[in-house]
Order: sequence, then C-alpha cells, then structure tokens
Amino acid sequence: MPRPDHHEQPRERAATPPPGRPPGQRDRQHTPPPVRPGGSRRRLLRQRVIVFVTVTVGVALAIAAAQGCENRSDQGLAPQRPGTVASPPAEQPAPLSIDGAGASAPLATAARSGGEAGIAPASGQVPSADWPNRVYADPGGGPAVRLRDGHSTEGPQTALTTALPVRYREAPGTVVVLRRTEGSVPVDLVQLFGFAGDQPVLVASRASAADPQAAAAWRIDNGALLREERVSQTGAVSTTRYTVRADGSLEESWPGAGISGGGTGRTAG
Repeated sequence: MPRPDHHEQPRERAATPPPGRPPGQRDRQHTPPPVRPGGSRRRLLRQRVIVFVTVTVGVALAIAAAQGCENRSDQGLAPQRPGTVASPPAEQPAPLSIDGAGASAPLATAARSGGEAGIAPASGQVPSADWPNRVYADPGGGPAVRLRDGHSTEGPQTALTTALPVRYREAPGTVVVLRRTEGSVPVDLVQLFGFAGDQPVLVASRASAADPQAAAAWRIDNGALLREERVSQTGAVSTTRYTVRADGSLEESWPGAGISGGGTGRTAG
C-alpha cells in the first residue's frame, strides 16, 4: 500500500477555515472603509472659504468703526453710543483783553458767522479809550507793557505810535501800535481791539521787526493793515501787510517776499 504524501497535509490545513467562523466569511473588522479624495477636498475648501469670509467681514467692520471714531474725534465729538443723540460742541469763551473785559455779543457772533472779511476803514462812531494810559499785553511773550502819557513806565523803552479806528467783522475796532526800541532793531507791537460796550477787547496781536532807518506810516488797504516804511536818505519804500486769520492770529507778509507765520506773538525777522 502506498504511503500518504506528507507534503500535501499542510495545504489541506491552510484551506480549512478556522473553527467558529462560517466558511466564506471575510475578516471585515480590519478592512479600512473606502476613501473618496474628492469629498474630503471639497469639505476642506468649504471650511477655508467660511474662515476667509468671516475674517474679511470682521476686519471690515473693525476698520469702519475705527474710522467713525476718528472722524468724530476730529470734529471734537466723543464716540456716540447707539440710541444717543450727539450734543453740539460747547461754544468757546470770548477772548479777553488784559483788563479782563469779555468780548461783546455782536463781535463774537460776527466772528463765528464770518461777518465782513478783513479790516476796513472805520464807518460811524468808534468807542473811545484812553490808549496812552493803559496796560498792554506783549505779543512776544514778555511782561505786560504799562504806558503813562504814551510811554512805558518800566522795562524797555516803548511808546504809543498809532491808534487807528477801523471796522472788523461788522463791528467797530481800533488798531494800536506800540514801538519798542531795544537793541539795534526796533519792534512794532501791533494789536487789534474790538469793543464790549465801551471796553476794549484784544482780538489779535503780533510783534513785528521794523527798519531802524525808516519812518513808518500805517493805513488800511483792501481788507488789511499796511505799514509803509520810507528811508529818508535813499527814498526807498517797503510795505508790510497784516491780515487777520480765521483763528484770530495776525499774518505778516511782504509783496513778492511770501508770508511770515501767522502765530500770535511771533516776531518776524
């Protein structure tokens, strides 16, 4: 009798299914589910689009809010909360003269509304004041100038040279010029006054260097105050023009020579 082939037994055991599992059933617990690359990519794209739109809208809203607050700050208003009504800014107090008198209501109203532009020759009666005996502020920032009989009582030698009646912003006024002689270059202290009733009110002032060899004459021309300086030896004439800015400062300029800054109390060299 032939012996069984021992080499065929391992093949039969390998083909026999393990006990307890039905024949033909496959092990599905370790089989990964099929993956669709297209679906995962679309979900990731949707998430990125949602994040981009959300961030863009948030940044746009933040920029709009910041610009709104900045615009209100430039206008002197505080940021407004929803449901509130912004109140108009408080009126600035009227300028005071060195005597402490407040500006009159017609003068302050004309200044806010614009009124008549520039300085014009006086029309009608102008209130009088004791200009030769008065205390004046120094536009250059120095101590107050006290005059008696038109001359300073202390400090640098200063004298009243001009008290010119004018009309400024539909109200009467006076241009007062004091000349201070200190050092080699004299300085003209130019001051524009309005009136609160009969009390002078300082509107604008400026310290302006003058020609020590020239005689000066003051007049009103085309909405401005003019200083004409004539040198007697040569006959040369130079003109300085003073105009009042909207902020109440005097601007100094020379024909063909540009403009010197308009800050009150600055000296032109």
